[in-house]
Amino acid sequence: MKVSVVFMLILLSTLNFAQIDLRTFDVTKFTGDIPLVSLQRFLQTDEYVSVEGNVYKISANKKFLSKSEIKPELLSDGNFVGLLAMTIDELRSYDGKKNPAMVAVNGVVYDVSNSTRWRTGNHQNRHNAGEELTYDILKLSPHGSKLLERVVPFAVLVFSPEQLSRYSGLNKNKAYVAAFGVVYDMTQSKTIKNGLHFGYPAGNELTFEIKQQPGHEAMLSRIYPIGLLVFDEKNLGNFDGKSVPVASKNISAYKSFVQVGNVVYDVTGTNWQEKFGVNPEALAGRDYTSQFECELQESCSHEHSDASVLKEFAKVGFGIL
Repeated sequence: MKVSVVFMLILLSTLNFAQIDLRTFDVTKFTGDIPLVSLQRFLQTDEYVSVEGNVYKISANKKFLSKSEIKPELLSDGNFVGLLAMTIDELRSYDGKKNPAMVAVNGVVYDVSNSTRWRTGNHQNRHNAGEELTYDILKLSPHGSKLLERVVPFAVLVFSPEQLSRYSGLNKNKAYVAAFGVVYDMTQSKTIKNGLHFGYPAGNELTFEIKQQPGHEAMLSRIYPIGLLVFDEKNLGNFDGKSVPVASKNISAYKSFVQVGNVVYDVTGTNWQEKFGVNPEALAGRDYTSQFECELQESCSHEHSDASVLKEFAKVGFGIL
């Protein structure tokens, strides 16, 4: 979305970033302050270079570099663009056959193509490249996360709402849910039966529903975070307060999401228009970054909404460049 891109460019000029080490990256603590750069956009932009998942606008002789292959002075805040993001669908094509072998663990995609153990795209006839393997690596593998110490992080794993919906826990599909912008794997949870968690269907964004149930937020710490939920203009528009019903027998409502900057907020059932300073008839499912852009400038000539009001709303996902 054009407005969001402008907003994030302004934001980058006012904040300082150190290079993000994806080996220690925690998707549950991601705030959206750092832009996510889609793999598609990255590959289409000649001046973009990735250094272990950190995207920079610099000149280099190849698109993907390790830290040891680049001069440290080039990795400056001024050259930093954001974090490389790969969708779950894109990951599938990196199966070690036509493309390099990659796997995802804890929301980070790793390039395992140089590992002798993944040479054919398969690890000991148990794990296949091109897949999300958090549970397999952390719980089933005798080596655990130590397997990742010798491989290079490539990107952050992301899901669109449409991609998330395929993981319904039905027809042998895994059971994934999204809450507070993070996608979780509930496949191994004993509370999932026939794709339902106490009546709530897997394959959905469930922040609103979880907030209605005391103790459910704490439950998230007991399941596996595997990625971030991201929105583009089209799928954000589906959450317009008219199209996506709340998954609750006790509440009759439709979900309303809005985007400000690089963050998507749940404004379901609230008087968000008044707090945002927009027309009472303004629709959800849209980008309202322009209502807050003055917050990042030294001065402005008109009244605008205070960005502190955003703290009243739950984050449900992130925009993607």
